[in-house]
Amino acid sequence: MCRLGPTSLPPDRRTPHHAPVRSIPHLALAGAAIAGVMVVHVDRGAAVLPGENGKIAVAGARDGNFEIYVVDPDATGGARLTNDPATDTDPAWSPEGRRITFTTTRNGNDDIYLMSADGTGQVQLTSSPGRDSNSTWSPGGRNIAFASTRDGDAEIFVMNEDGTGQSQLTSNDVPDATPAWSPDGTRIAFRSERDGNSEIYVMRVDGSDAVRLTTSPGSDVSPNWSPDGRSIAFASNRDDNYEIYVMNADGSDQRRLTRNLDIDLDPAWSPDGRSMAFTTNRDGNYEIYVMNADGSGQTRLTTNASEDTTPDWQWQAEHLPPPKPVDRAQLVGVRWEESTFSGSLRVSGTVPGLSRLQLALRRGKRVAVAQGLTVSKGAFTRRLSLPDDLTPGLYTLEVTAVGSPTVLSPQKLPVRLAAPLEGVVSEAWASSTVGGPPLGRVPRTNGIVWAHFRLAALPRAGKPLTTTWVINGSRPPGVVPRPKPRRSPTIAWLGHPEGAELPRGVYTCILAAGGTVVKRVTFRVS
Repeated sequence: MCRLGPTSLPPDRRTPHHAPVRSIPHLALAGAAIAGVMVVHVDRGAAVLPGENGKIAVAGARDGNFEIYVVDPDATGGARLTNDPATDTDPAWSPEGRRITFTTTRNGNDDIYLMSADGTGQVQLTSSPGRDSNSTWSPGGRNIAFASTRDGDAEIFVMNEDGTGQSQLTSNDVPDATPAWSPDGTRIAFRSERDGNSEIYVMRVDGSDAVRLTTSPGSDVSPNWSPDGRSIAFASNRDDNYEIYVMNADGSDQRRLTRNLDIDLDPAWSPDGRSMAFTTNRDGNYEIYVMNADGSGQTRLTTNASEDTTPDWQWQAEHLPPPKPVDRAQLVGVRWEESTFSGSLRVSGTVPGLSRLQLALRRGKRVAVAQGLTVSKGAFTRRLSLPDDLTPGLYTLEVTAVGSPTVLSPQKLPVRLAAPLEGVVSEAWASSTVGGPPLGRVPRTNGIVWAHFRLAALPRAGKPLTTTWVINGSRPPGVVPRPKPRRSPTIAWLGHPEGAELPRGVYTCILAAGGTVVKRVTFRVS
C-alpha cells in the first residue's frame, strides 16, 4: 500500500496547523488507512434552513469502512444508506430533506455522489481528475457548491443539482475549501489559507467580494451557518486544540462553546436552531455529540467502537397545527332580573375556507348550549342564544370541526359570567318542612310554611339579605322583615308554631338584597 505523508494530501485536507500528531482526527488525517483506502476528510461546512429537526446523517466506519448512516437525534432509528467497499464520507442533506450528497472514492479518487434520503438512486455528479468534496446545497436546492483540486490546489466550485454546469468561484495559489451556503442564498462561507493560515471567509455566490471573518493565529475550519443566518459556528485550534466556536455572521462576538483537552470539529446546527451536533474524540475515538446552541448540555449521540464523523442535520417541514377558528368568545347583553339571566354569547373568528363548527358551552359536565355553525371563508361573527337559568361562574366554550371541509384545530376558550351585586339564586322552592321537596300547594293544616333559596352567587358586601312575606297581595300582620345571613341556602318561615291553620290564599316570599329583589317564591295554601 502506498503511504502518503501530510504534503501528499490535497490542500483542503492537510493536517490543520498546530494540530499535534497524536490528536489528528480522521477528519484531518495524514497516514491512516482503513480497508486499504486512505481516509483524508478534514472538515466540512454547511447550512440548514429553519424547520423541524429530522435525522442526523454521519459518516461511520462501524462496518469495516466508511459508509453513510442516519440516526435520530435521540440515538434511535439508525440505518445504513451506502454499502460499497470504497470510502463514503461527508454527507450533506438537501434543503428539502429528501436527498443527500456525499463524497466517495469508489471511482479511484474523491467524487461527489447524490442519493435519495433512503440511500436509493445513487448517481455520480462529479468526475474530474482532481478530488471533489465538501458539497453544500443552495437554499433553493438547485445548486451545489463544493471544493475541488482539479486545478492543482483546492478551490470552490459550483454546479447544478444534477452535476451539470460546473464552474469555478475562487482562484488562489492556496487552498479554499469547505464551502457553506448561507440560508438566504446570497453568500458562501468557506475556509482559506490565503492569509497564511486557515481562516473563515464569506463571499458572494459568484465568488466576488470575499471578506475575512476570523484573524486568529490558529486554524479556523468547518464553517456552518445557523438556520436564521445570523451566526456561523466553526472549529478552531486557537487555544491549542480544536474546539467549537460561534460568531455573528459578520465575524464579531466570537465565543467558545466547547472546552476540553481533545478535538471537537464539524459543528452542524439543528433546523430549529436550538442544538448543534459535532464530532469529538473525547471518549477515545471519534463520535457524534449533540449540545445546546449555547454549548450547554453536551451529550453523546453515537456509541461505536469505530469512528463516526461529519454530522449533518436533516431539515423537515414544520408540521404546524391547523388554525383555530375562534378568536374571541364574549357574553353580551347580560342582564339579571330576579335571578333570571338574559344575554347571548358572541363568537368571532377567522377561517381559511368553508367550515362547519360545533360549539358547546360547558360548565363541568353540564352543557349549557350546543350549536352548529357553518361559516364561509374569512372573518365571521355569530350570536348564540343562552338559557335563562344560566348561573354565574367560569364556563368553557369547546369548538370542534369534525366533518368540516376545512381542517381546523379544536380549541377551548374560557368564558366567565359575572354575578350582579345582589347575587343570584339558582333554586327557590316552598315546602311544608325544612329542606323538604318543592310543593306548589301547601296544606293549611301544617301551621308553618318554609321558603328556601339556594344561592349560586352571594350578594356583594353591604347588601344584606332580607325576606318579606305577602299573602293575597298584602303583608300579614305581625311579620317583620329581618336580615338573614349571607349564606346558602337562605331559609325563611311563616306560620303558627302552636299548630293553628294557615289562612288560605296565594303566598309569596320575597328575597331581597338592599332594595333589589333577588328572587321570589309563590305557592298556594289550601
